[in-house]
Amino acid sequence: MHTLEVEIFNTHITVWEPENAAYLEALAAEVDARIQQIYETTPRISPLRAAIMAAYQFADEAKQPQRKKLTEQVPHSS
Repeated sequence: MHTLEVEIFNTHITVWEPENAAYLEALAAEVDARIQQIYETTPRISPLRAAIMAAYQFADEAKQPQRKKLTEQVPHSS
């Protein structure tokens, strides 16, 4: 197992990398871009709040397929 250092929002983070460094670097770049976008477009937001909002957005995006599936399974009343 190797370690990989990535940078997210000007913070260096060391992560354990078992096999695919390119994948982890791509994830870090995506997280960094999302935080930067929120930070640059939201007046007076703190870096911590921008990171939390990015995490919230990623979680929401990850749950969308599950939410859609649950919505489709609920019978609609007439």
